Amino acid sequence: MQRSLFYILLRLYLISLYITTSTSAFTIAKDRCVHNTHHQTTTAMITSNDEPQDLLPILKHALPTIISYSIPSNGKVVQANAEGTPILVRHPSSMSCTSEKLDYSKEEGEGEDRLLINAKEQHEDNVDIEETELFLKRVTATSYTHKSWTDMRRTLVYLRTEVRFYNEIVPLLLAEENNTPSASPLHKHLPTVHHAAYNLDGLIPEDCPTTNAKQPSPFDEGDDEEAEQKKHQLLKNKGGHILLESLSPSHGYFQDSPISKEQALHCLTAVAELHASAWGNTKLLQTINDRLSSAGGSYQLSFRNPKELENMVKSWKYFYEQFKGNDKVTSILSKDGIVNLGQRIYDMAEFVSNELTPQVGDDYATLVHGDYKAMNVFIPNESNKEGEAIMIDFSCVGIGFGMSDVGMHIVHAVLPQDLDNGGEEMLLEGYLTALEAAMNRKQTGSNKEKWAYPRDAALRHYQLACVDYIRFIMGRFWRSATPESFEKKKTSKNTTLINRNLEAALRFIQKVDIYLEVFEKEKKDREAAAPL
Repeated sequence: MQRSLFYILLRLYLISLYITTSTSAFTIAKDRCVHNTHHQTTTAMITSNDEPQDLLPILKHALPTIISYSIPSNGKVVQANAEGTPILVRHPSSMSCTSEKLDYSKEEGEGEDRLLINAKEQHEDNVDIEETELFLKRVTATSYTHKSWTDMRRTLVYLRTEVRFYNEIVPLLLAEENNTPSASPLHKHLPTVHHAAYNLDGLIPEDCPTTNAKQPSPFDEGDDEEAEQKKHQLLKNKGGHILLESLSPSHGYFQDSPISKEQALHCLTAVAELHASAWGNTKLLQTINDRLSSAGGSYQLSFRNPKELENMVKSWKYFYEQFKGNDKVTSILSKDGIVNLGQRIYDMAEFVSNELTPQVGDDYATLVHGDYKAMNVFIPNESNKEGEAIMIDFSCVGIGFGMSDVGMHIVHAVLPQDLDNGGEEMLLEGYLTALEAAMNRKQTGSNKEKWAYPRDAALRHYQLACVDYIRFIMGRFWRSATPESFEKKKTSKNTTLINRNLEAALRFIQKVDIYLEVFEKEKKDREAAAPL
């Protein structure tokens, strides 16, 4: 009896010691498993307003034998449409005990940022403790009351899309390969997701299309107190979460922006596998169309706030006036055609968007990431030479042309000097080579033909993507850009280069001006040839 009591006291002491002692040495399971998610949308939600102990049911999806967990007080990452939290979970080693040996009871630890889960010993044998770092991405509807309904809805739809992608679409994509899911070439470019769920009841109907930006607001957006209370009540406990493996530097990965051409090529190779996984599969693309989005992309015109396009001419005029100061900049911005670039983009916006929005049965239609910036890819570091680039943040996936991802990634991630002297062409050809290799790997039968993406079609899609992207940047960001804001954001890795690096912006403007002339002529010729 005394011996048993001794072990109980020793165990509690060791657990509390793990809780109160900081550590930087995190371990992670060596085998990256197939996505351990459940097709559901209404399980227990974890929001930023929840008490720490409410995380336990979510964390147990990843580690059923969890003993305790802690949340760094300064570890939260807050972005415009979600927040992320690294969580250190302590659990018995798989070699030392099973979940049946532990009886869980909850007890608050010191401070609001940590929780101690006491393991009541059922046996006298020792239990070795392991530590695993996880990452929890969550969206809480009540955190976005400052947004208009159009913008709030987009945030909530981002969540729904990403949860559906992991729960419903990823298993279908991996099943398309001829090998086991864990051996799929695409699998190595995806994060391990332990659990993903959302609850948007009363806000967005399950069958409401992602692109329906005109969906009426479910609440009165008045300023009176009664309206605010009803709004808060409707938004309460709405939102969702995604629990992922950690891809921190200690695990062999990093994020950065800008990145080198070689690193960008790793990223483009990864997204080529994503594109190939659904390319030409009409049945799968129809499911993606119905469950995710008929028009993938964070900057897709049908998905944006209409005011961005309405104010396009004004936004460009403001940008022009702010940056025309020195001779070099003025010589570029004062060029015929660039002076009125805002009006030209406005006039061509719908034409370009339509050309970039294929139907599921169209040639070259596929699944696109939709927000393929540098910071949405984890790149293997020097200690992880066998690692592959891992894509994250699939909140904007849907139907599109793969070149939309390529265009966004290059302009978002690569410095202008690295794109000059053939650098941009090298990246485009590198992507196409990777895509063709992935597509030809899928070919079966003795008479299979070598698959290729015609370079004229690929280049046209790339140029359309660049024009479409500047429409988004001009309407969303350049309407308030100044030399001072560029200077302030110059090291902001999550900001596109053309909104923090003037040289990159000018290079892109010049390129789009050339591309736009081609599509303006194409539109004019089509209109002239159309029957009266």
